[in-house]
Amino acid sequence: MKEVAHGLFVESSVAPYNLVLIRTARGGVLVDLPPNPMHALDWIAQARTLVGQLRAIILTDARRERQSSTVMGAQQEATKVPIIATAATRRALQAFDEERARRELLDELAQAFPDAMAACENPLPRKPEFAFDDAITLYAPDRVLQLYAIHGAALGSLWIEVKGEGLLIAGDTVVADVVPLMDTTPDSKAWLNTMTTLSHRHEVREIVAGRGLPMIPVGEIEPQREFMRVMRRAARTLAHKGGGTLGLVQTAQELGQTFYNRLGQKAVKQIRAGLENLIAEVRRQEAADSDSPGD
Repeated sequence: MKEVAHGLFVESSVAPYNLVLIRTARGGVLVDLPPNPMHALDWIAQARTLVGQLRAIILTDARRERQSSTVMGAQQEATKVPIIATAATRRALQAFDEERARRELLDELAQAFPDAMAACENPLPRKPEFAFDDAITLYAPDRVLQLYAIHGAALGSLWIEVKGEGLLIAGDTVVADVVPLMDTTPDSKAWLNTMTTLSHRHEVREIVAGRGLPMIPVGEIEPQREFMRVMRRAARTLAHKGGGTLGLVQTAQELGQTFYNRLGQKAVKQIRAGLENLIAEVRRQEAADSDSPGD
């Protein structure tokens, strides 16, 4: 765990995630948990050793990793720290009230983390105790944390501004030196607008990224913005071309070599998944536009 700013720690050993611990005068606040239940327990124990009492866990979006990470806390009394998330994330977790959805999640986890799940008795996903639609503020004598619901990398995205300290914890909405995760993005244009807004927030000087380098100056988000613009243009072109997968494969390869050559085929695979999602987004939007009544 590395202290990247006063009382703000980033744990990057559970790749590919940057997990965050914020120390306040009223206890610690955890930002995200790893999806493996045993890793989540270890992370909570590590945080408690450093700061003592934990006051809250914040989930920065509703990606599958965030959903599965809540399973860890359901059976462990010691881990029942209140969860805070957006209302969209809470709705996604409420889906597991239905038996089939819950069973599918637990089957996935049993395949991914068999040892951890075997140690959990009757594992159940936890829903956030506190959820919000727009913004919420957490106060401590020494720190104020402002949480904003945003359009980001995934459904239910939020970011956390440490008021007066020039710090923003962005979750997967901002990544550094790795491919932005566009495979489940519900609205790529809105996410790009969020990135533009962030570039103009002069009170923010440093960003804790969700993946990759733990902290970057706000000015260094421009390469990600440019990549996202190029991805959206490429998706529109591919959507209009139609045909098979050859163009998709070639475009993913070219973008990987141009932007993330040092990451090799792993980056190409992520880019291809992102393009497939963006192509579907383009087609949904065009279908919606064609169904709209004319002027």
